[in-house]
Order: sequence, then C-alpha cells, then structure tokens
Amino acid sequence: MEAKYSETFETNVHMTDAGGNCRASEILRLMQEAANRQLEHRGPTMAELRAQGRAFILSRISVDIHRTVAAYEHLDSVSWPCSTSRGASFDRCYRLVDEKGETAAQASSQWALLDVESRRLIRYENSGVDYADDDQTQVTIPLRFRIPKDAELIEVGRKEILYSDADKNMHMNNTHYPDVYCDRLPMEGMRVSAFAIAFLREAPLGDTITVFRTKEPDENGIYWFRTVRSSDSTVNTEAAVQLMKL
Repeated sequence: MEAKYSETFETNVHMTDAGGNCRASEILRLMQEAANRQLEHRGPTMAELRAQGRAFILSRISVDIHRTVAAYEHLDSVSWPCSTSRGASFDRCYRLVDEKGETAAQASSQWALLDVESRRLIRYENSGVDYADDDQTQVTIPLRFRIPKDAELIEVGRKEILYSDADKNMHMNNTHYPDVYCDRLPMEGMRVSAFAIAFLREAPLGDTITVFRTKEPDENGIYWFRTVRSSDSTVNTEAAVQLMKL
C-alpha cells in the first residue's frame, strides 16, 4: 500500500498576512493536516492513541518555503513516514505541490511517541506504524541545529498561552510557534523562506513564555530564537527563522 498520503487543500484570505502571503504557521498546518489524515486512514488514529494513553509529540521540524503562497491556490499536501525512523525517533516528511507540479514548500521532522502517564518513550517498532517510504527530505536549516555560541539574544516580548493557542493536550499547539516568532520580526516587505524549531518542553495553557531573539540576522539572514517558560524558567523552544525580501 502507498506510504505517501496526499490531500488537496485550497488556501484562503484568512491564512494570509498583511502582504497577502500565507503565513509560515499556515504552511505548517497544511503539511501537518495531511499527516493527521494519513493516521486517520492508515492508523493508528488519534482516538486509538488516546485510548492507549499515547500521543505523538513533535520534537524537531525544519521547513523550506520556496515561494510566496497566495489565497485561493490549490496545493497537494503530501506526507509520509520516513524509512529513517529508528528507536524512539519517528521521522516524517512533507511537501506542498502546486498546480504546476512544482514544490512550493517542503519539510523534514522528528516525532516521539509518548506514554502520557509514565512519560516513557515508545520505540518505533512497537508503535503500530508499519509503513514508511523514502529517506528524510533535505532542508536548508538542519533538524539538529545549534544556536551559535556567540549569538546575543535579547528579550523581545512575552506570550501568554491562551484558549486559542491550546489543543487537546492542553498546551500550545506546535503550529502556533511560527506566529510567535514572526510577530517579533521586521516582516514588512519580507517573507519567511525557511524556519526550524526544536521543541524542548511544552507551553501549558495558562503559562507565559518569554521570547528572546538575536537583534540582527546572521550572514544567512537567520534570526535565532529561544523561548523560556515563566513557570519554571526552563527553555521551551529554540528556533531559527530565515527571512528574504519579497
């Protein structure tokens, strides 16, 4: 049976920013919805995982956005578990393909399957996900990036985790994080060309995260981010966001 899953989506104006481009967060949602639907079709479904006390948790993701994406485009969102999955690492890739057959965006990610009560990681071979195809997609920012040691991070704001941020796991959904970063970047006349996020700890509903960022981009146009939970002063995420002019 085909390991790749594809679903066609139409973008709309509510997904676009002040420049008329689909926000990086919406690109991520389009990708992840194909993965969600693949699990619903192939299993294990979200309901089955909840019944087992399990949940997939995103560990790392790196996304390339090759061009601007406008409202009312039809995009095939393609997703597949990768044959590189090993141990407690579940590798999954994504691609958004436009009506010309060209790749508008692509991504590589690593997930963990968690026993919610014990917080124990479940190995790939015990997961019930027995279909995979291809190696990981090559991306601009490595999945296992490191914030440069000489990068000076300054506080650029705080974000309270509210009702509209949370999902069934009662913490901020991973697709909201690109908005947290972009809200604190000089986005006028710019667009996100690539971003990568390392999810280190959840941001629970009702908590607040403090956002730190490099003042200027590096030589590759990348701004580096770190978010810290107010509740216990632990690092919530680290991220890299690359901008380019429209």
